[in-house]
Amino acid sequence: MIVRYNDDENNKVKRWLKIGAWTFGIALFLFVGLFFLTIWLENKLERMVAEQSDGVYELQLHGLQLSPFIGNLSVDSLSLTPDYERWQQLNSQYKDVSPTLMDLQSREIALNGLNYLAVLFGSDPQLDEFIIENPEMLVTMMRKDTTSQEEPLHASVPDRIKGLQIGQIDLGSGKVSYRDDTDTASTIFSIQQFNLTVDDIRLDSQSFQAQDRAYYAARVIFNAEQAAFFTSDKLYRLTADSIVMNTDSSMLQAKQVSLNPTTDPTSMAEAKGEATAYMESDIPLIALTGIDFPEHSRNSNLIARHLLIQEPSLDIFKDKKNFENKYKRPFPHEIVQNVQVKFLVDTVELTSGFIKYETIVPEAAERGLFTLENLEITVSNFSNMPEHISMENPAVVQANGLVMGKTRANITSRMPLLEENGYHTLVGEVASTDPKILNPMVAPTAFIRIESGQISRGSVDLELTNEQATGTFRLIYSNFEIELLSKGTGGDQSLGKEILSELANWVAVKESNPGSEGEQPRVAEVDVAHEDENSIFNFWAKCLMDGFKSIATIM
Repeated sequence: MIVRYNDDENNKVKRWLKIGAWTFGIALFLFVGLFFLTIWLENKLERMVAEQSDGVYELQLHGLQLSPFIGNLSVDSLSLTPDYERWQQLNSQYKDVSPTLMDLQSREIALNGLNYLAVLFGSDPQLDEFIIENPEMLVTMMRKDTTSQEEPLHASVPDRIKGLQIGQIDLGSGKVSYRDDTDTASTIFSIQQFNLTVDDIRLDSQSFQAQDRAYYAARVIFNAEQAAFFTSDKLYRLTADSIVMNTDSSMLQAKQVSLNPTTDPTSMAEAKGEATAYMESDIPLIALTGIDFPEHSRNSNLIARHLLIQEPSLDIFKDKKNFENKYKRPFPHEIVQNVQVKFLVDTVELTSGFIKYETIVPEAAERGLFTLENLEITVSNFSNMPEHISMENPAVVQANGLVMGKTRANITSRMPLLEENGYHTLVGEVASTDPKILNPMVAPTAFIRIESGQISRGSVDLELTNEQATGTFRLIYSNFEIELLSKGTGGDQSLGKEILSELANWVAVKESNPGSEGEQPRVAEVDVAHEDENSIFNFWAKCLMDGFKSIATIM
């Protein structure tokens, strides 16, 4: 009995030793196999990228780790480098090459929860998580893209990734730049740091059409810091301290937005070949809310409920002394009609704005100055979509502010923005004021100084097109006197101008409107031709000046 018991124990030990040996052998085989598989896969991926790109791209993977049983794959770092000379060579041979190249350098990249069986048996590929840490991307436009993508993404991608499902994509602490040439000075757009999270993306037709999804995903969150954009002529740089987009809350906002010129006023005018507005602007907050991201992802239409522009400041200088206007200034109608993307914003709201406009004219010794302060603007039905805007249902602009920081003025303009002739109306009012507040502008530019007077009220009612403006101008004022100034003197008056001023006030200029007790106020009939090289704001100002000259009988 004792011997039999020992035999049983020995047999059990031998069986467990065999099991252990087999387990160890299998584990060792798998480890060695996985080690060589990892090396093979790393080399295979690098060769495949080089072959399929015809030598345009070189892929380098470092620290590749593969866990096929749990579906994980990761690399410690990745480098995807384009060969620009090879691209030029293939392009000169009329080969089918991409119009853009991307240089990607990244730290850790991880694919977690990859369903290998689904891939092997032809089902939709599935991935739980895709993580990229510290990606740095440089995108170069090698040539203009003349192709048009009519098919949605899910219909145009290779068959092997159609129906792709990823639980979450996380790009952390990334950096991106976009340029239109291989020259480093040709950067158009850059972001110093960004984070991107995409939840539950499904690359199929159902997700494309789903009303609760945008860009095939349940949610997209994008945060960026230190973004910069250069205009195509490189004369302006637009920056933002931060940008946030969230499809779940239907919002897009940018903080501390600035527009700054990259050169001085004279150099800019020389580059443009004409008198040009030299602008600087700061905006603490731009916020677009109520965005229909699903509509944008399906049809590229931009539809939103509200656009807020908070406390903007704008400084403008125009040198008319050394340069002339030569080229056409488009009306808002033409600008809107040339926008390729269809858009509708129910309400645009600008709050607490400030505008300073300075100009110097021929024979002037100093700049003229005009300001608008505490500016409030509301635009309703801002759109270029025919189903939303028409003569009967135009965009409506309502604005009010303090002229020279002192006098309240307000205007309303109805703009059917799809009318090719630029038709719109302008109705405005100004409150009681001292007209001498306009001297900083009229003295240096019109060589007239207002000596005295009081405006009780004024109004304008106009219909305008890109050819003509007609309407009425009313101004109730009293005790109006002017002084004619000598040009090029900085506001001084010669003896001849002093005599002419006295004659003008005595003979030409009507001192008051109405002229005497019981007299009906004079009403000016405005009839002004539009000059293509002048802006719509210059056109409005010219109409007001024409009306004032008519009432005051200034020739």
